[in-house]
Amino acid sequence: MQEVKDKFRESMSRLASGVTVVMTEVDGRPWGLTVSACCSLSMEPPLILVSLATKAASTQAIINFNRFSVSILAEDQVEVAKLGAKPGAPKFFEDFVETDDGFHYDVKDALANIHCRVEQIIPAGDHTIFIGYVENVLLGEEKSPLLYFGRQFGVFNTGLTG
Repeated sequence: MQEVKDKFRESMSRLASGVTVVMTEVDGRPWGLTVSACCSLSMEPPLILVSLATKAASTQAIINFNRFSVSILAEDQVEVAKLGAKPGAPKFFEDFVETDDGFHYDVKDALANIHCRVEQIIPAGDHTIFIGYVENVLLGEEKSPLLYFGRQFGVFNTGLTG
């Protein structure tokens, strides 16, 4: 079984994905976790899915506050992605965020910031799936996205200028 797990982990590193930061609050401060397991789930009603490690501080914080934000990162936001991806390290985001409504944190200069309230929580192996009801979306400047592939951050040239 370990061989299957190792090959599965490697196979998932070969699936290119957009880079998002799931924002919540820990100890009264903005906290962000970089995730690639994020996708739209439904347009009617507007739902988004994010999957977080069950043991992550973000997971318990989202359960407690019943809301979260998803920030879609642009190509020039590698440092933001790296901060939220450090295993076992604090992920306080004061330098990278702003708040518009007092309930959600937005990563500055992200391609989009999506504000959600928790619609459903689903335990799944060592992760917890959150289905968020989208309450608001703030669109940023249209530019190239930050991607994750082969355990590396990179860009895809869309021809868009920033």
